Amino acid sequence: MFRKITSNRPPGTTLWTAVYREFGKYIDGFSVRIRRFLESRPLAVFLAMVISILVSVGCFLFIPKKKPLEDDTRISIQQPMVGGMNGIVSTVSTLKELLEINAILDGLLEKDSLDSSDSLLMEQAIDRVRILEKQLAEANGHHNSP
Repeated sequence: MFRKITSNRPPGTTLWTAVYREFGKYIDGFSVRIRRFLESRPLAVFLAMVISILVSVGCFLFIPKKKPLEDDTRISIQQPMVGGMNGIVSTVSTLKELLEINAILDGLLEKDSLDSSDSLLMEQAIDRVRILEKQLAEANGHHNSP
């Protein structure tokens, strides 16, 4: 299923070696300058790191997060729409499950004889159909009431 990927590149050639070969003198010069700066001012570098940590912790703890102000009328209009969409989605999924269970029951009823596992499956399917029909009736009663 999985194949190991092989390449025919020379073993000494990598991306870093190619970049270093091209820009090596600039990389070496930059690293020498950084090392000189860090060695000549260790206290300043240490204080800068500590101050940056304290500032980030202070911002996290003490600056309050601004909550967006929402218009009440917009919220009241959106709530029924969201509830309606959720109701439609749940009703559709319930109806889909009912159709699947009915297909299973039809397949069982077409058999000449049922064994114990078929009887148990039919009993569970009928129980599930009753539960789903009850949910649909409750949802319809909920939506039809003023």
